[in-house]
Amino acid sequence: MMIRHVEAGDVAAVVELVRTTLAEFGIVFGEGAETDVQLEQLPGSYTGSGGAFFVAVDEAQVIGTAGLALVEPGLFELRKMYLRPEARGRGVGQLLFDACLAHAIAHGGKRIVLDTTEKMTTGIAFYERNGFVRDDTQRRAPRCSRGYRREL
Repeated sequence: MMIRHVEAGDVAAVVELVRTTLAEFGIVFGEGAETDVQLEQLPGSYTGSGGAFFVAVDEAQVIGTAGLALVEPGLFELRKMYLRPEARGRGVGQLLFDACLAHAIAHGGKRIVLDTTEKMTTGIAFYERNGFVRDDTQRRAPRCSRGYRREL
């Protein structure tokens, strides 16, 4: 298994992974978050503005995703951190987050924010273990009910 920057050839697999993961929580891809459609323009939709998008690949299959978008100087937003069911609990999410964290620090990040839904309890526990604190002012997407921030 390896973590690497997303490539144009990964787009269909990334979109499918995000679509199916959202569906697990009753969320429809493309509804309630403009960030869904940005996946179709990877990698430029993230790298073009100073962000990064990473994939976890195992046996040539995308098993995880995580993006980091530059919101303003020093402020990054963690987005689209999703794992296939078979990748969960194996440390893949931590490796993806660590890649995002390293990118933020290397590019002058002072804070990482994110928003999510209360339905994603495992994800919330992961964020809290990694130093995020609840801050509902960080909610950006209408389908999200919780916001978080982490100072760097």
